[in-house]
Amino acid sequence: MRPFRFIAFAVVRAWQGFWRNAMMSLAATSTVVLMLVLLSGLLIVLAGLDSGLHYIESKVGVTARLQDSLPQPQLDTLLADIRALPGVSRADYISPDDALNRLKEFYQEQGQTLDLGGAPISLYASVEISLTDPNFAESVQSALGERPEVERITTRQVDYAKLLSIVGYVRTVGFIALALVGLTVLFMIVNMIRIAVYSRSGEIEIMRLVGASDSFIRWPFILEGILCGVIGAVVTIILVAVAWEPIKPIMVRVFQMPTAVSTDFLAVLSAVILGVGLGVGAVGSWISVRANLSSAT
Repeated sequence: MRPFRFIAFAVVRAWQGFWRNAMMSLAATSTVVLMLVLLSGLLIVLAGLDSGLHYIESKVGVTARLQDSLPQPQLDTLLADIRALPGVSRADYISPDDALNRLKEFYQEQGQTLDLGGAPISLYASVEISLTDPNFAESVQSALGERPEVERITTRQVDYAKLLSIVGYVRTVGFIALALVGLTVLFMIVNMIRIAVYSRSGEIEIMRLVGASDSFIRWPFILEGILCGVIGAVVTIILVAVAWEPIKPIMVRVFQMPTAVSTDFLAVLSAVILGVGLGVGAVGSWISVRANLSSAT
């Protein structure tokens, strides 16, 4: 029973300490929420970009986006000319409806369901060209660039390289911003616990005089920091859950393809948010306790 009584005592004292210094505690908690919201946004964006990368990897070598509503004779002529180009092994016309159906099939193969979140997605008619050798991609692109029926030409390599560079940029900038905010969070929690230690220095001295162990004195302060992180995580999870339905159509409009913002992804994201919030609170309070508790008496 003694361990349970100690845990109950530490939790109660942490809760009392949290509200005894309410202004500093709420400021630290708000900073935790800011950090976790940034983390959530970064992970959601990266999930969308990774989904786009995976989709592009599944596409054919060269794709020619066509002008809207091409007459059938003009389309037939274009297909015949494309198939006659050196290095072309196959050229298939894909209508907007075909593109949507293939997108649904692609996500079914990945064990996911196409979920546009109520937002429209712009799909276009195209010709997908398979090559006998990837080295023919540049010559095919040059030949089609002068055709009036073709609005845009893309290759898997070009799109993949562009999106990969965007992923790298977003990841780098995002993690730098998170690191800066994380340091601010640690600073806030360290100061919160430092103020709590000094405000209870007399109480700590009395506990030491009656023989209280270091762990008995330290754990309420550590739990106070953990409480700050957990409350911030719970608030962030609630905010993400409330914004979840609006997030999906925004992601579709931004990336012009369904992304990995599914219910399973929300569960994983919530677990990450809770773990990071708890970890930041624990680390910040532990640093402050080790640095300040010995000097409080």
